[in-house]
Amino acid sequence: MDSPRLRHFVAVAEHGGFTAAAQAVFVSQPALSLAIKELEAEVGTSLFTRTSRHVTLTAAGQALLGPAKQVIRDLDTGQAAIDAITGLTAGHVTLACLPTLVADPVAPLVGAFRRHYPGVRVDLAAPDDTGDLLAMVASGSTELGVTEAHDIPPDLSAHPLGRQSLVLILPPGTDRLDNATIDLAELEGEPFIVVPPGTSSSRLLAEAFASAGIAPTVAVVTAQRDAILPLVIAGAGVALVPETLAATAQRQGAVRAQPTPPITRDLVLVHRGGTLSPAAREFTRMATS
Repeated sequence: MDSPRLRHFVAVAEHGGFTAAAQAVFVSQPALSLAIKELEAEVGTSLFTRTSRHVTLTAAGQALLGPAKQVIRDLDTGQAAIDAITGLTAGHVTLACLPTLVADPVAPLVGAFRRHYPGVRVDLAAPDDTGDLLAMVASGSTELGVTEAHDIPPDLSAHPLGRQSLVLILPPGTDRLDNATIDLAELEGEPFIVVPPGTSSSRLLAEAFASAGIAPTVAVVTAQRDAILPLVIAGAGVALVPETLAATAQRQGAVRAQPTPPITRDLVLVHRGGTLSPAAREFTRMATS
């Protein structure tokens, strides 16, 4: 299997079709289709199920996808190692992060890295929850991950990134002083907007309420985290969010309150053991220095 065919195979798998994949790898669609047919002939089985509207991986294709990504990453690592000699002027790094960590701390970290290395591309992946993120890093789908320091598998390396505070945002006009401190026991019966179980935010909220001897009253469950702030502003309920989102909510009229006892989470940068690509190694160094 040569690397161009593997790259074309991964492109089709990631883009879900030949047209978008051909545009992504800058080849014509007939050339891409031919490369996939040649690869399928080489492995002796179909890698995709093709219909008039969709292209999906077969079982064989799913089995090949992870190793193919690893081969491409290893080749890129070799190329990037050469590029590193001239100052890390090319290459890319793949990074997964929890949705609530995009604004803080990931955006500042990526911004600082890109200012230093404008020739290096950063690919951000969006896992659904902590378990999904750890699986992506462990499988090699992404090289780095930013998550909370909770149940990190022993086969992954973790670098501390600091502690993040979470605060409460309440609908505009709530009869409490803005920036006040609120005992969690006072929030018994208040409607809460929450994300689905299994996420970091939902676990922290449940643990905090359990420590206060009460349970949150769930009014809205949303997997769309971008909907949390509009829902609070519209009066649907209270939400627990990172400080950065609370500041945005406050500017739009929401009431911000500090829970007591404080609710925090420790953040880490994780990756598999072994040698990192030069770009990932430098991103890790900058993020943890």
